[in-house]
Amino acid sequence: MSTPRDALSRRALLGMMAASGLMPLLPRNRLLPAFAPAGRAPGDRRLLLLYLEGGNDGLNTVVPHEDPLYHDARPRLALSGTDLPRLDDLTALHPALAPWERLHDEGQLAVLRDVGMHEPDRSHFVARDIVHAGRLPEAERTQGWVGRALDASGTASGALPGLALGALESPLILKGPRRTGLTLDTLETLAVPGGPSGAMPDLAALAAGRNAAPLSTRVGHVAQDAYALSDQIERMVERVPAGDGYPDSALGDRLRLAARLVRADDGPTTLWTSLGGFDTHAVQSGTHTALLMQLAAATSAFVDDLARDGTHRRTLVLVYSEFGRRVKENGSGGTDHGAAGPMFALGGSVKGGLHGPPSDLERLQDGDVRARVDFRSVFSEVATRWMGWDAEALFGPVEDGPGFVG
Repeated sequence: MSTPRDALSRRALLGMMAASGLMPLLPRNRLLPAFAPAGRAPGDRRLLLLYLEGGNDGLNTVVPHEDPLYHDARPRLALSGTDLPRLDDLTALHPALAPWERLHDEGQLAVLRDVGMHEPDRSHFVARDIVHAGRLPEAERTQGWVGRALDASGTASGALPGLALGALESPLILKGPRRTGLTLDTLETLAVPGGPSGAMPDLAALAAGRNAAPLSTRVGHVAQDAYALSDQIERMVERVPAGDGYPDSALGDRLRLAARLVRADDGPTTLWTSLGGFDTHAVQSGTHTALLMQLAAATSAFVDDLARDGTHRRTLVLVYSEFGRRVKENGSGGTDHGAAGPMFALGGSVKGGLHGPPSDLERLQDGDVRARVDFRSVFSEVATRWMGWDAEALFGPVEDGPGFVG
């Protein structure tokens, strides 16, 4: 796939300027955070983080179909029947997640039950920032745990930064003390107009001008850096053919691109993307079904694509949300903000299956599923056992993780 050089976004150029240390010289209302090149992980492993934005309903995702308390709490929303993809005698997946049943049977899907905060916050924005920061509620939340890790891992020569796919701005999870991640909607958003002699000749000329002022020289250097990064990504994906079997959806397109990036030898070690719409306060059934269908189709295609050459064994996908939803359905055919919910890990090196006992619907926390696994312990396990990062430095002392990383 060839990328036309006709669309360097203002955001992408400012990101490059931030990386070169030029941003402090510009007006503060135009600043974007700089990015940190991603260091190499043990065995050149890759991490894809997929955020289900809005608070995914865990009980209708990992379904306790044999629990009468579940059916009592949800007379309209409870799922049952022989079409549920069974994980064991008591637990099933939502029917829209049927493609995951095969991944579960192959040991490529780990279901992490009842993950959350022991002291939950039901605000989308606060809970999201707590999860992305990897910090307890009372701690400062200006940096993300991945951003801190990438800063600490240092700069690998030629390495790309962590990338947020399909985002308008870098999420908190990628923001470190010094630098942050780069956003990439499509490949074209990093293409530079006309190359160094194209639509931005002034910036390139400034770098070579004999009488250029220091600021102008630095702007010129940044422009050249932008061209170089664009060339690097273009060359990278040209070497890796696009996979097939992906659904025709925005998430499918992003994961098709993600597969090419993680396959590339010089690709980013860490990718982040999201799927929104999970704030299902009303008429949940149809919306939730449609979202989970998108999730299952795109992620299963991604794992199958990478399995063609074994890349799935060095790529871990972690699917998470800011919180689950309440056990009892509301009067609008939906569910309100809750606390704990499931996370999911996919790939060729996970320890597949169910991790943790079924949700205890007899002992709720203010009407919510109680968190029995600290969300930080899941991230800590990914950090230390998969990426080779210093988890204690990132999160402080935390309880042991569920043991899903191979």
